[in-house]
Amino acid sequence: MNKYKKVAAIAWGVWLGCVGQAGAFQLSPSGTEAEREMAKKYGVSYKASVPLMSFALHSFGDSAHEALTQKIYGCDGDWQYCNNPNLEDAGAYVIAGVRWNDDPVFMPSAEDAKTKGCDGRYSVGFISQTRCWVNLFEEAEDKSAVDPMAFMGTGNYIARSHFGDLQFLHAMASQEGDPAEKTKREIMMWAEFAWGVADGTYPINTYLKDIRIDGWDQHFNNGQTVQDLFAVGRPWLRTNVDKVALGSLLHLVEDSFAGGHVQRREEILGDKCMDGTQAVLARIEEFHSYARQNHTKHKDADASAVARLMLMKHEPDVVDAGKKLRGFAVDGKKWADVRPYLDECVFALAKQTSPASAGDQYK
Repeated sequence: MNKYKKVAAIAWGVWLGCVGQAGAFQLSPSGTEAEREMAKKYGVSYKASVPLMSFALHSFGDSAHEALTQKIYGCDGDWQYCNNPNLEDAGAYVIAGVRWNDDPVFMPSAEDAKTKGCDGRYSVGFISQTRCWVNLFEEAEDKSAVDPMAFMGTGNYIARSHFGDLQFLHAMASQEGDPAEKTKREIMMWAEFAWGVADGTYPINTYLKDIRIDGWDQHFNNGQTVQDLFAVGRPWLRTNVDKVALGSLLHLVEDSFAGGHVQRREEILGDKCMDGTQAVLARIEEFHSYARQNHTKHKDADASAVARLMLMKHEPDVVDAGKKLRGFAVDGKKWADVRPYLDECVFALAKQTSPASAGDQYK
């Protein structure tokens, strides 16, 4: 079997056998032309497309995330038009951030370079080191199936964000049975950090271990900086890491409206937040856990067709929420001004919540 076919087969196997993975609204498999051009200046080759593997890993099947984000940034065309990741409405840096939650960057270890087909000179990414990415993903899948705690606070970011303690990046609980309040605290923790990077509170040279946010040190206590987290091996992103961080927050908000991630009740007419000035966006009854979900049902719920229906189902919807956050960013608002909107309006919990489970529709 040649190298390409072997990688394709691995990817197909991952798709068929996903267990315990936190997914997301799906992403374009090819990234953006702008980022590929910027990468070339630094000798990094980004593939224009990834045949078969584009569809094998559900998080990279289509561009639902990009379409939602382009609409947030003013794309007023139909869905087919707005799902082009190369549109300039949001721009390459925000889109890079939107992709980051599913495809977080990190440098491969020396062992990974020897055994997983990774090139130690470059950071790992799905469209820059596809074979490495798939091999690391498959390894994490296998380990987490045997030990669900394997990547709780340890391991590479592919493993931790899809199978471990960082699943809150997708608005999902890290473990079955987690109370909704716990997952919301972790979501708000990340939101505070991402906003702090976006507004300049945490410059790019800030060490993660020096950040003082409740619960932060349980997840990020190593010697990395903000630059290492968002842009290691990708110098073309560094001068715009604020936009990357904002894109990451938008990804999290978008995922919280995906049925496989979060169970929201219908909006209640007149349910207001922020001293009655804003509408509550469908209160949250449960954050789901992927561990016992049917992966096909989860994947289907993350597709563009479902995202389009989601926009019709909610009023206000996730695009409205994203536009509100974008406006806060343009106005230079600090976390103290942004927090009430996310806490009371976007991630408001219902009066009765359930511990994390697969969700009745996704078992």
